[in-house]
Amino acid sequence: MNSLVVPKGLEGVIVDRTEISTTDQSGNLLYRGYRVVDLVEKLDFESVALLVLTGKIPDPEARSRFSDLLKTNSVIEGKVREIIRVLREPNIMNNLRSIVSLYPYKNRKNLDLLIEIASKFPSIIFYSDVAIRGWRDIEETGGTYAERLYRILTGRDDRENSKFFEKLLIMYMEHEFNSSTFALRVTASTLADPVCGITSALSALKGPLHGGANSEVLDYLLKFKSEDEAIRFIENKLSRKEKIMGFGHRVYKVKDPRAQYIKSQLKKLHGYDSVMKYAESIESYMWQERHIPVNLDFYGALYMNALGIEERFFLPVFASARVFGWSAHYIEQVSSNKIIRPQAQYVGPVGLKL
Repeated sequence: MNSLVVPKGLEGVIVDRTEISTTDQSGNLLYRGYRVVDLVEKLDFESVALLVLTGKIPDPEARSRFSDLLKTNSVIEGKVREIIRVLREPNIMNNLRSIVSLYPYKNRKNLDLLIEIASKFPSIIFYSDVAIRGWRDIEETGGTYAERLYRILTGRDDRENSKFFEKLLIMYMEHEFNSSTFALRVTASTLADPVCGITSALSALKGPLHGGANSEVLDYLLKFKSEDEAIRFIENKLSRKEKIMGFGHRVYKVKDPRAQYIKSQLKKLHGYDSVMKYAESIESYMWQERHIPVNLDFYGALYMNALGIEERFFLPVFASARVFGWSAHYIEQVSSNKIIRPQAQYVGPVGLKL
């Protein structure tokens, strides 16, 4: 069999086919053929999640059943809550990965099990936070998925802010063969169960070059006192050839439409303050000087901060949305499976003798 030598990191390489999401010629992200910016404006999180999972926009009855399923499956068993309390793990992503992998799930069929796993993310986040910071008396299961998660993260019932939050969750839900999704598909291709697949995805998402970027964005954006200081910071980073978190993307070479949409919503949510001014200055500088576009993590970090969501929750928020995309990819992978097993080009020594 002839072997193909492909670019490091598989950049620009098509490795499989998918019906779940893509980016069209105009740079629009599509879920199942629909532009995400249209879905965000016209559908709620549950409806988009079902679209991603099944390929169809649900009717009101199907949407209601799915919403009820997310609520009933969100309950965490007492013995698992006790494990979380005893562990007292301060990093919520570590807890998500651990509890997802050990939970005694009731379902066995792939789709049912994947929905059960996804349903528990908000509650795992809640009890992980309670284990470190003490009990907060809030209702965990009431309301929509976005409302429940927003209440868990902030302790507040705020329907208007929950709707803004829901828009970001939909934007984060799916993005074709990103690193965490590809990790899941590699695992699924071995016919490992959905728990293994989601655990693999969570592990990949934690990396700062993937899901962890938005926390680093907030770290530098909030410390500036002027536009000049912001630009000098970026210039110094570039002169040292350091990566600027929140910029660049394998798919979007000119504009990330998700970032631009969330920026427009951020102005509605929070207005135009000095931090927004610094952010737009950095965005303009990076494009003019390096032709590197801003990505969703950049404005997504400011967006969550404006919603009152603390930085420690940023990556768990990403995971709580993306788990539905991962679930769709698990189903698609195993439905037409071939084990993903590439070769490597060996460049080490040969013929060594003892």
